[in-house]
Amino acid sequence: MNYTAGRLADMLDGEVSWLSVRTASAVPGPDWISCAELLGDQQAGGDPTYGWRKALLDDYGREYAIDPPLQVAAMFVLMWYVSVPAMVAGLATALTGVSPDVSPESLAFRRHPTAHYPTEVALLSDSLVPMATAAQQVDEHTRAFTDSYRPGVKISSRQKRGAVDDELRGALRLPEEALQAAEAAEAFRIDLDQQVRTSCCFFYALPNVKPCGGCPRIKA
Repeated sequence: MNYTAGRLADMLDGEVSWLSVRTASAVPGPDWISCAELLGDQQAGGDPTYGWRKALLDDYGREYAIDPPLQVAAMFVLMWYVSVPAMVAGLATALTGVSPDVSPESLAFRRHPTAHYPTEVALLSDSLVPMATAAQQVDEHTRAFTDSYRPGVKISSRQKRGAVDDELRGALRLPEEALQAAEAAEAFRIDLDQQVRTSCCFFYALPNVKPCGGCPRIKA
């Protein structure tokens, strides 16, 4: 079956209730975040996710009446950023065996105005790539982020890279008819039978909050 970036965008747009996917010839507007620009700033020594993390910390501070631990927002922002290429490539390959180009230059996203996670993604390229190429693009894109991410608190490499695997695993499991999921999991080197997450979101560090289901801090 022949696919186009537009057709894949339509398929992905209807697959996840909280994520909208579209095609665009350029970054759609000033409130959208270009992955390429964010990574360029971060790799140059900047901290382009500071405002993102602060918005989350401010919300937690108001909700829990504390100074929230920095690692909570730091980890959520990391997970949310890497979910952009991981979700697009994981869902697309599980459904069709091919993926939109998910290199930094080919993606932009917009955050939810109050919940802060990426809620809209724009595909900026018409290119489609096979599973192996998608896996390489996700690895290179997410490594560019995790290797240069300096959120002001230490996060281990296992946490950083584990978050990518966890997001990919979640994406591959999402479609009800993921006919290509097993093959895609092999391309991404993901164990679909793994029930416990590799990374931890640190949400348990907030007052009266229990670890999430599948948290690696809880023994299976």
